This record gives sequence, structure tokens and C-alpha cells, in this order.
Amino acid sequence: MSASVPVPAVLPPLRLVCLSHAGGSTLLYRRWAQRLPGGVEILALELPGHGARRALPPHTEWPALLDTLLAELDGRLDAEVPFAVFGHSMGALVGFELIHALRARHGFEPIWFGASASVAPAHRKHETHWLDCTHEAMVDKLRELGGTPSALLEDREFIDFVLPLLRADFHLCGTYPSLYPRPAAVWRDAAVNPAAVNVRRGVAREPLACPIAVFTGRDDHTTACVENVAAWRDETRNTCTLHGFEGGHFYLDGAPDPVMACVATSLAGALARPVRAAPASQPEAALSKGEAWIH
Repeated sequence: MSASVPVPAVLPPLRLVCLSHAGGSTLLYRRWAQRLPGGVEILALELPGHGARRALPPHTEWPALLDTLLAELDGRLDAEVPFAVFGHSMGALVGFELIHALRARHGFEPIWFGASASVAPAHRKHETHWLDCTHEAMVDKLRELGGTPSALLEDREFIDFVLPLLRADFHLCGTYPSLYPRPAAVWRDAAVNPAAVNVRRGVAREPLACPIAVFTGRDDHTTACVENVAAWRDETRNTCTLHGFEGGHFYLDGAPDPVMACVATSLAGALARPVRAAPASQPEAALSKGEAWIH
């Protein structure tokens, strides 16, 4: 993002749905309302088993999780006030699927989607070992991601306490590829072979109509492969922009001001260009708009 772009102090009314990383909670977004322009209402969703809802069992299946989140948003979104979605790490996957579920069930379209610290859905690794992983395997994973103090990683009682939640969350992330219908490939096939539209479970899922802004930490090895991140462009008919910040996987904690400025200006741009879904019968156009990148 260019430093010359003015950061708006106030925006038209907008609801920003926020989702956290594996094992995280809504505390990640506790200061966003104060740091973002006036007019932005933060709707941070707490997943079962997380934060204030830690007494509830965490979900290990995507359909049940999405049903829970849709029920939580019932009555909180409407056609009068536009909404956007931001998700960090696992939250990016949850936010992405939540957008598709909202569109499929209620016809709601966000004006903007922010995907943070996550490779594109088509490049997720399929992993099935997390539900019964060992204490040591989880500590190794947390140490690899960073963001967890060494003292906590060495506190066996603490790790054992959070292990069930982390197992459930990493299982959701690991099994995500079995849910994902790869819409970009479907739409490319449909351009030359309309019959190929049914290649996955008989359902062709259109790319999103809204712009996608991708946020990464420059030292985050999980998003180090540029193409794995750039492939988010295939998930929208609109523009896809890439924004890098100093820090690793949890760069949000280390660079809040630059991140908030970028989110604010990106939301302002989306509000200035209302989302209008392209006709489903034009797959070529759906793919041609996803190449605009800001580095």
C-alpha cells in the first residue's frame, strides 16, 4: 500500500465480520473498532470452544461449524448495511466458506474479503493426523508458527489444556481440501466444455463477486510461496490485491497501525465500487479480472 493514500477517518456504515486463527479468540480484534474509521462496526465471531465460549466443544466438521456461524449471524446482517469479512489464518478459510454459505443460503454478498496469513484454498495441504496428534507434535507445530511464548510451549499443563481445541482446529484446516470444490478449475473447464461444470459433487461454485485483499507477514514461512498466495486471485471475479507487512505468521500483533491503515483504505475503495455479481454464463470474464495486484 502506498503511504500517499489517505486513510479515511470516517466511512459509511459497514459491518466487518472477523474470524480468528486456530486456537485464537475474538481478543485478536479487541482494538479494531478504535483503530478503524468511524462507521465500521466489528462483528468478531467466537467459535465454540474458543475464548468466551471455551466451555462448548469445538467443531471438527465444516458443515456443523458453518451452521453455527450462520445461526450466530442471523438478524445481524441485512440489505440495508453492507458487510465485509476478514479472517486470519484458519479464520481466512472459515471466512471464505462462510461467504459462500451466506450467498448460497441467503443471497448475501460482502463488498470485500480480507484473507490474512493463509495460502489460497487450492493450495492447502490435506492432513488427517491432527485429531490424535501427540503433545510433542503440537508443540512442534506451535513453535513452527511462532506467536506462542517459549514459557507456554514448555508448560505441559497448559499445552494439555489447549490440546483438544488445537487438535480440532488443525483438523478442520487439514481436512479442508476434501471440502473445497476448486471453482477456478471448474470455471476454466466450463469455458471450453460446459459439461465439465459438474466435475465436483455435481455442484459448480461461482467465484466471489467481491474484491479480495490478501495480507501476509514477510517472514511467515507458511505463506512464503508467492504462487500459493497469488492463487487467491482465482477465487474472485473481481480484483485481488496483495499486501505484505513486517513480521511472521502473527504480524497483526507487531504492525497494527500499517495493517489498520491498509484495511481502512481497502474498505473505502470497496465501498466506492459496489459489488455487482457477473452473470454466471460468462466464465471467461470471471477469470479475467483477478490479475490486478498491488505489491
